[in-house]
Amino acid sequence: MKYRKLGRTGADVSVIGLGGEYLEHAPREVITSVVDEVIANGVNYIDLYMGSPDVRDNFGIALQGRRQKVMIAGHLGATIKDGQYHKSRDKKICEGYLHDLLRRLRSDYIDVFMLHFVDDPNDYERVFDLEGFLGIALRFKKEGKARFIGLSGHNVPTALKTVKSGYVDILMFPVNPAFDLLPGDIDVEELRKEESYYRTKSAGDESVPHRKELYHTCARENVGIVAMKPYAAGLLFTRGNPSSIVLTPVQCINYALSQPAVCTVVPGCKNTQEMKEALHFLEATEEEKDYSTIDINSFWKLRGSCVYCNHCLPCPANIDIGMLTRITDTARYGGGHGIFSEYEALAVKASACTYCKACIKRCPFGVDVIANMAQATGIFGK
Repeated sequence: MKYRKLGRTGADVSVIGLGGEYLEHAPREVITSVVDEVIANGVNYIDLYMGSPDVRDNFGIALQGRRQKVMIAGHLGATIKDGQYHKSRDKKICEGYLHDLLRRLRSDYIDVFMLHFVDDPNDYERVFDLEGFLGIALRFKKEGKARFIGLSGHNVPTALKTVKSGYVDILMFPVNPAFDLLPGDIDVEELRKEESYYRTKSAGDESVPHRKELYHTCARENVGIVAMKPYAAGLLFTRGNPSSIVLTPVQCINYALSQPAVCTVVPGCKNTQEMKEALHFLEATEEEKDYSTIDINSFWKLRGSCVYCNHCLPCPANIDIGMLTRITDTARYGGGHGIFSEYEALAVKASACTYCKACIKRCPFGVDVIANMAQATGIFGK
């Protein structure tokens, strides 16, 4: 394994980490096998934003006797409501979830106290309040229950403001060619504009901060970047995706690690095999890593595509939007008969959608979730 300094924390972090998102509903034996794999290969950073008690218990059991070998990132603001992911700003509830994480991990501290999913400017002001979430983070750090403070988000202007605040040591941010070549990353409403917006906004338009500016600012402020969504949720692997370009996990990881201030990449995985594909980066040839011949200018077309992060939840109809959309996308790209069985196994189908559009308002990537639900109904018939 190769290691980098995690910004100003001074901690050595493995260049490949583990994003736990896709293991949330995995059986204990799968989680244990993945943890065995990552620890055996020197991975020492695990992001556990999920609030589900089962996945927290399973990671706690898998890490028993090995907690000191890894850094754990826990998120203040990620909760569960009616069985689904829910972003909350209730201080008491959210702090309770972090204490719950400590109990289930059998640990008395969290390495990275992550302020969860802060994109909107108004939300930023609410979170970065000494009487609010920031105050809780600073208290945890003072009490020795957290080593470092970080923030996760998707919006460049808000992330820039965060980095310049001086309060955060770590920024968790999406880093992949699909998003990085966009002229700028504004807010959710801006992202819903027509395609002409992305064609007319030049990379040199100083009114719109580019992601590159964010990365360089992090480097200047010595804030370490944890690169999430390096694969754009697997969209970049599939022939027929909107960019018409196919990448490998190794190329995506190499791209992310090539950006300024990026210290570790946290790909999600559903099983040990997918983790091994990410770890192959460590022994890959320079030819395998090379992404320089890719026509990355066309990647703007991926904006508006679901990356299955479920930040759109909770759904009033209890639809697992990320999972359902992933299954539908696989079907669109020729997923075979097995994908219909996977859809049948969903507790709630797309036809249950009430078109309330609450999901669209929450989505940080400007996805037309309603259109995706209609598409799923058309493919699967319900």
